[in-house]
Order: sequence, then structure tokens, then C-alpha cells
Amino acid sequence: MATETAPVYNEVALRLKSLHKPGDPLVLTNIYDAASTNAIISLNKASPCLVKALATTSYGIANTFSIPDSALTLNQNLAGIQKIAPIARSAGLPLTVDLQDGYGELLDTSVYRIIRAGAAGANIEDSYPEKGFSHGMSCLRSVEESAERIRLAIKYAAQVELPDFVVNARTDVLRLKPNPEGWTRDMMIQEVVKRGKAFLEAGATCVFVWGGAAGEVTKEEIQLLVKEFDGRLAVKLADGRDGLSVKELTELGLCRISMGAGLYSDDMDALQKKAERILKGGQLWVEAE
Repeated sequence: MATETAPVYNEVALRLKSLHKPGDPLVLTNIYDAASTNAIISLNKASPCLVKALATTSYGIANTFSIPDSALTLNQNLAGIQKIAPIARSAGLPLTVDLQDGYGELLDTSVYRIIRAGAAGANIEDSYPEKGFSHGMSCLRSVEESAERIRLAIKYAAQVELPDFVVNARTDVLRLKPNPEGWTRDMMIQEVVKRGKAFLEAGATCVFVWGGAAGEVTKEEIQLLVKEFDGRLAVKLADGRDGLSVKELTELGLCRISMGAGLYSDDMDALQKKAERILKGGQLWVEAE
């Protein structure tokens, strides 16, 4: 691996890293195929620099293969990424990808191959995709193992001349349902703090605290985590009507906001509704959904 050179220059990784500014966060509208990538990039025609970087969603890519996110293989994920990366490169936009947990013992291969595809960063989570989230702390790797995997991912990237590879280190503590036996919400938040600090110490650019598809992290919890991580916090934009807006999250001082599978889910819902309306005798045009 050390004799190889990445097809993406380290300057691209540095640019991606520089976009993670506490109080001026990088906002990512996650993509999943060539069509969604082109749609997002096209926004820069009317509003230059509106889109600063691109990020994939493994959930969306998995659904292009008609499989659950947890069943997405490295090769399938790469097949999806390889459709997106050339478009990102031609648009001059850094690409970060959802690498799930780094694919177990294939962490080195995973990092090497996504970089070869054109990625300048990746999400790496501390949970085991195949275990789900309903069996307490056994669903997560230990703090020590998770931190070591982050160190190794950065080491592997440096071996292909990408030392500033961006790791968005995701912890899934708040995704565990039900809570681990005997654990309160406050105890879970303290576990998030412990893991997040270890991940940052290991070299992660930021800590992604995932509260599930709905983005279940409260304003008060975000304020605490921003303080504990010196602003190096990433969250998913909440789905619900009462969720915090991008503006509100920005005011809390975090550094990264993403949508996860939000756009994919909305896209498929809109497609289904329009198809149903047409098949039942309606028009393609409609004043409001």
C-alpha cells in the first residue's frame, strides 16, 4: 500500500477538513447515485458555492441494490461510490463517503479502495451493522477498539499520501433501543462524551452523534456535546416538524450537519405519491403536495 499514490490530492482532504468550522458548519445533503449527485451539484449554477462538498448515504446506496443498509457489502458500496466520485471530481467538490463500520477486518482495504475511488473522507461508526441496536452495549465496539480503528484508518490513508483524510467518527450510543439495562439517558450522554473525546484524540476531524433516523438528539444535549468537543460535533438534521433547523443548529456552534437518508426517503415518497396519482387518473401537475 505504501507504494501507491491516491488519485485525490491531499489538498482536497485539507479543503474538506477546513470546511468543518464550529459555528459555521459544513451542511451536507447526502446523495446516493449519479442522478441525485447531478441534482445537488446543479444548485451551484444559480448559487455558486452553495454546495461546498458531497457526501454519500450508505442507506440510499443499499436501496439502489434493493437490500437493507446492514447488508450492503464493501463491493456494493464501492460500486455506488464509483458512480458518484467522477462527477464530484469534475465539479471540483470534495467527496466524503459513508463507510459504515469500515467493514470489520477489511478496514485497510476499505480505506484504500474508497480513496482510490476518489474519496477524501469517510464516516466510520462504532456499531456492528449486523447486530442492530436492540441488544445494549454489545451492539457497539469498545471505546478502545473504536478509537484504534480511527487511528488505523488515518494511518492507511497517509500511506497513500492522504494524511489529512477526514474521519467523521460516528457513535451510535444514542441509537440503542431500548437503553442498555440500568442505563439512564444521562449515562448514555456521558458515554457519548467519553467515546467522542477518545475519537478526537485518535485523530477524527469530528464526532457524529447519531440519534437514529429521526435525529433524536435534544438541543440541551447538543449544547453539552458542543462544549465537550470544542465544537467538533456533527449531527443529522432531524426529520420531524419540531426538529432544529440548520440555522438553529448553526447557532449552537457545531461543525457539521448532514441529512443521512433524508433526501432519499423524501425522493422515493414523492415518486410514489406522484405515480399513484397518475395511475388513479390524475394529472402529473399538482399545485401542492
